[in-house]
Amino acid sequence: MPGRTLDATAKRDELRALLTTATDPAALLDAARKAALALEFRATDAMIGLDPVADDLLAELRQTIDTALAAAAEQGSHDAACELAVLRMRAREHLAALALLEPVARAHHPRAAALAAQIVWRQGLAHRQADAIAWLEAARAADPEGHATYMLGLYAFNGTGRAVDFTTAGRLHEEAAARGNADAMFELYILSDQGLGRPADPGAAVAWCQRAAEAGNLRAMGNLGGFYATGRGLPRDPVQALAWYERAAKAGHGKSAATLGVMYATGDCVDTDPERARSWFAAADAIGHDWRDLADAVGLDPDDWEP
Repeated sequence: MPGRTLDATAKRDELRALLTTATDPAALLDAARKAALALEFRATDAMIGLDPVADDLLAELRQTIDTALAAAAEQGSHDAACELAVLRMRAREHLAALALLEPVARAHHPRAAALAAQIVWRQGLAHRQADAIAWLEAARAADPEGHATYMLGLYAFNGTGRAVDFTTAGRLHEEAAARGNADAMFELYILSDQGLGRPADPGAAVAWCQRAAEAGNLRAMGNLGGFYATGRGLPRDPVQALAWYERAAKAGHGKSAATLGVMYATGDCVDTDPERARSWFAAADAIGHDWRDLADAVGLDPDDWEP
């Protein structure tokens, strides 16, 4: 049995064993997080040419993770409630996620407040916007990773539950960025690039994009690959372009996977390699990003490049 299959089986069985014993929620959460990380790695197997683990085993592992997080949340783990809510959000069960998050947000948990406010904003729940702002403001007192502060910045930027205020958005994002929040760093790139609430500053914009990419923001990684590929904002460097596009794609950025497919299909920054091109197009499909419009835009016939 391949090692990746053995690992998935072991993590499923560990979670099942923990669920049958009177364990503490921290142990359940830790095991569930390790299993979820293994699932993320399995999602990239096709990108690096590995045979996939059986779908039924992955489905069992996914369900066991869900059950373990629910059990930990019921035992009072706020972090587990957040992890479970994220799974519900990915399944587009937004109101179910909000129901999980709201009591935790009311307890001033920064990530829960940010996730709950994100649902309120993106689902257009105008009648809950005042509640969301209250959760975020209360959570800012203890917000070491800047989750709540960053979301307040988005509310100010978009005029959600308040007037649009780019200057306040920038101040809040700077506060969150100082706490290491990669998403806030990316917003500061946008504000600096477009001159919103501050003078336009292309140099500062690129610097914020670099910081955001290094801190793990997917869009920033993809943008940085583009800067190096085109020479916009940074000296053209095909090696760095390829590295950042690959890093972004392997982390789940579909547009970067599609871009890599086009690069290998056309020989842009790399030697032409049809096999790698189709592999990256397949990776984009797996992420849920349709690469065909991009291929068509550069003169490729998508039918000739179907994985």
